[in-house]
Amino acid sequence: MKPMERLERMIELTDQLSDLIETENLALAERRFDDVEAVLEDKATLARLYENSMKDLDEINLDWKAIEPVLHERLTTAGTRLANAVGENTMRLEVGMTANKQVIDLFADAVRNVVPHSGTYARNGRTGREGTRASANSVAVALDQNL
Repeated sequence: MKPMERLERMIELTDQLSDLIETENLALAERRFDDVEAVLEDKATLARLYENSMKDLDEINLDWKAIEPVLHERLTTAGTRLANAVGENTMRLEVGMTANKQVIDLFADAVRNVVPHSGTYARNGRTGREGTRASANSVAVALDQNL
C-alpha cells in the first residue's frame, strides 16, 4: 500500500473511532448503559486497528512535510476530533467510576457502622461494642439502578 493510501486509511479509521466514541459519550450522558456496553467490542477492535495503522505509518518513515496540504488538514482535523472525543470519554468514565466507588464506600460504611463486632468483651462478659445491646442488627438496603 502506498504511503498516501495508508494516510487515507488512517483518516478513515480515525473518523470511525471518533464516531463510535462520540456515540458512547452520548449514551453515557443519557445513561443508556446497555448502549455503552454494546459498543465496547467495536471500540476495542477499532482502537487496535488504529494503533496498528499508527505503527504502520511510523515504520515507513513517512516524510510528513511531503504530504499535500489538503490531506494534512484532513488528518489534523480527524486527529483533533478524536482527541476531543477521547478526552470527553475519559472524563465521563472517570466520573462514573468515582461515583460508583463513592456509593460502594457509603454502603460499606453503613454496614460497618451497624453490624457489631466481636473483638472486645464488655465488663459483663458479653462481646461487641455495646455489651448486652450488641445483638445482630439487620440493615435494609435498596439500590436505585439509575445511579
